[in-house]
Amino acid sequence: MQKTYDIIVIGSGLGGLTAGAELASKGQRVLVLEQHFQVGGSATSFKRNAYTYEAGLHMTAMVDEDSDHYDFFKKCGLLEKLNFVPAPEFYFIKGYDYEFVFGNDIEDNIRRLKEMFPQEKRGIDNYFKTIFKVHDKIMQLGKYNDLGRLFALLISPFFYPKVLTSMLGNVGKFLDRCFNDERLKSILLANIGYYDDDPYDLSLAFYAIAQTGYYRKGGYYIQGGSHQLPYAMADYISGHGGDVLTSKQVTRILTENGKAIGVEYHSKKGKIAEATTERAYAPIIIANTAIPNVANELLDEKTAKPLKKKIAGMDVGPSIMTVYIAMDKPMKALGNTYYSCNYYDSKKFTLKEMAALHASDFDTRPFIMCDYSQVDSKLFPEGAGYVVLSLFDYYKDWEGLSDEEYKKKKERATNLLVDRLCGKFPGLREHIVRVETATAKTMKHYLQTPEGTAYGFAQYPKQALIFRPGVRSPIKNLYFASAWTMPGGGFGGAMASGHFCAAEINKKLRID
Repeated sequence: MQKTYDIIVIGSGLGGLTAGAELASKGQRVLVLEQHFQVGGSATSFKRNAYTYEAGLHMTAMVDEDSDHYDFFKKCGLLEKLNFVPAPEFYFIKGYDYEFVFGNDIEDNIRRLKEMFPQEKRGIDNYFKTIFKVHDKIMQLGKYNDLGRLFALLISPFFYPKVLTSMLGNVGKFLDRCFNDERLKSILLANIGYYDDDPYDLSLAFYAIAQTGYYRKGGYYIQGGSHQLPYAMADYISGHGGDVLTSKQVTRILTENGKAIGVEYHSKKGKIAEATTERAYAPIIIANTAIPNVANELLDEKTAKPLKKKIAGMDVGPSIMTVYIAMDKPMKALGNTYYSCNYYDSKKFTLKEMAALHASDFDTRPFIMCDYSQVDSKLFPEGAGYVVLSLFDYYKDWEGLSDEEYKKKKERATNLLVDRLCGKFPGLREHIVRVETATAKTMKHYLQTPEGTAYGFAQYPKQALIFRPGVRSPIKNLYFASAWTMPGGGFGGAMASGHFCAAEINKKLRID
């Protein structure tokens, strides 16, 4: 019997699940096919004995009545299933000869920054005024319909000059215009790891949109692990006539006369050589997988040609290394008082040297330590502790190594990072229960993304926001919903792409 659905979603990241749940709420029968054994993509957690390991989430925005996602969460019953616990601060940064706690009260942060850098008062005011204005104007433009948005963009040089400048500008040059003190620049960019590794490549417009949410409302953690969110959305799809199948590798998007009509896939359980190829059909296909993979692996050469042309020359973002450290004692009992600790203390550097520092050896490379004992995370047993070290990583540094070479290099990196952490917290080593490390190579294996990136296309000005691939592909009936499309990565960004995708499909199907 032929398997037919209204919508097929390839991948179960937040973008694909959001689009799938939105469409399921409109009565569409949705099939989600996920190559991993659990849903979530980058938004996932996994068990190690009594500990739940958080794969990626440090913090995200709260979903309240002011949030763009509120109606969706309410409709899908997610508000009852998820508990957002507030982070005690946005971040703490430890530099070579300075430190600063960026709290959740923006006015207090501005006051303390001015006290610490009295000669930069004017620049501090200009920085926050510009960031907020760019955010608010872009959000205003986003509320127009297609015709209104086009008109607003055409008149933007006259009425929204900061929006146009930010679209074409980068964060590094903006900070250089605002400030002279390199310490202040690094304080404001302490969480650059959420977006990209080089401030001179990072889109000012994208940065302003993402950063403003944290500045105004602080960050939150999803209690019990980030997997709670995709699991809840998958349950909603299943409960509304759809199917969510894991360990299913899509190998081909089926096309006919240049239109997407279905997918070919096989089970990843058991021996691949013995796996039976299956097919499913639908008039709408949503790719929640890496767009380069769609062009290079899932479509035949002729059909893929316009998509390859569209993304030609676009660069992908960096990858991430994650060191998971389980302990029999919480870090706060060992002297740590902060949730998100950003360590840029290995050497003095200027903003222009930041990208190189992010790619330096592991004895100097900056890292973020997220201490989940500082919030009611529900990730570990009572009296125990759990921290994650996150830092930029690059697949090219691991590519081509033999298994033994890879093992030794990963072990060296892990030991250097753990040694550095133990140097900051004497007595920590004797309380470590288990250490596990995921490299860019690990990310590539589990996420199946080019270079193991978790960011999609890098957020360069020339490929951010309106310059990113849209949710509609050049192939008829094929859509995108992921960090690879507009607006980009992060929990909020990925989910926004799903909303945009569902809206386009609703319009095509004339669904209210």
